[in-house]
Amino acid sequence: MNNNFAFAFQEALKRYKSNDWEGNWDFRRFGPFLPVSPSATSNLGFRAELKEKIKTLLAFLGLYQRKTLVSLIVKEQGLQWLYERLSDAESGKILIDVMAYRVLGHRKVKLPLNTPEYWDKLKALEGRANTGDFIDLGFLGWRADRYDLKDEGYPIQVYARAPGVFTQLLLQQYRCITPDHVIEVEAGDTVIDAGGCYGDTALYFAHKAGEKGRVFSFEFMPDNIRIFTRNLELNPGLANQIEIISNPLWSSSGQRLYVEGIGPAAHITPSPKASDAKQVETLKIDDLVENRQLARVDFIKMDIEGAELEALKGAAETIRRYRPKLAISVYHRLPDFWEIPQWIDGLGAGYRFHLRHFTIHTEETVLFAESIR
Repeated sequence: MNNNFAFAFQEALKRYKSNDWEGNWDFRRFGPFLPVSPSATSNLGFRAELKEKIKTLLAFLGLYQRKTLVSLIVKEQGLQWLYERLSDAESGKILIDVMAYRVLGHRKVKLPLNTPEYWDKLKALEGRANTGDFIDLGFLGWRADRYDLKDEGYPIQVYARAPGVFTQLLLQQYRCITPDHVIEVEAGDTVIDAGGCYGDTALYFAHKAGEKGRVFSFEFMPDNIRIFTRNLELNPGLANQIEIISNPLWSSSGQRLYVEGIGPAAHITPSPKASDAKQVETLKIDDLVENRQLARVDFIKMDIEGAELEALKGAAETIRRYRPKLAISVYHRLPDFWEIPQWIDGLGAGYRFHLRHFTIHTEETVLFAESIR
């Protein structure tokens, strides 16, 4: 691949700008596509503020082209640094296409997963839901139906939404196939599952790690833990391998931070917007390893709504000592695409990098890293 990121990115924009992919929209995630009409806000006194908020939202979803975003991406040397260090051609193409989607949006860029086979398999999975047995998730009208995944090769039953089951278990979001091997949880592995949510990834890891494996799953939201616990009850053969840690991960332990958001989008912040925001106490991975006297850590997965870099800083000693395989979400903040791999590289533990993407929109980009020493 061309080793100049800015050139490859701009060439991609030229190729994609004439496209018109009308059906390239994930209605399960974002609801029906409703174009914003300028006239709809013309009579609002706060239309300028509202317009800016809409632009910000659409830019996040990849639906609004902002010249400043194009300029930032082209000039950002961190993206050039990452592009040069990605270990396979697929990773480089994913980086280019994901950035192009963020600039041009769904009508211009179709990401690799958007195929008829993708939609057929997702629809088939939805058809296998036990819709008479579900949990109301309490937001966006979403619910967690009960799925029995034995026909998919998993001895797992789970309350979850179909897109989550499909992405995390069927597409195996935390498994990376490279040109010469596979990066994944293996039999006997000790796993850190950061961002446990409803427990579907923890059950997946426990199945992959087998009877001798262990999974420490971090989830601090009580409503999520309630569903997580019910999922453990559905799977007694795997539950004994999983421990829920009800603290958020951070760079230091014992820090009092605040919770914002609900459900899978809940995150922690030092400065809350709401005066009644709930406080939680942090834990860092290095302290978990020391307190539990873990002899090894083999795999660390993180999807914690933008706190990934802080959580990695709290795992520095563990990463240097055990050099675990890493699967880290980098899509929450644009700078995470380069700041996270640069921080990992700075540990001097000999990591190489791959990038994979698991949706048809901007979410679920995962950086895989493995030590070659």
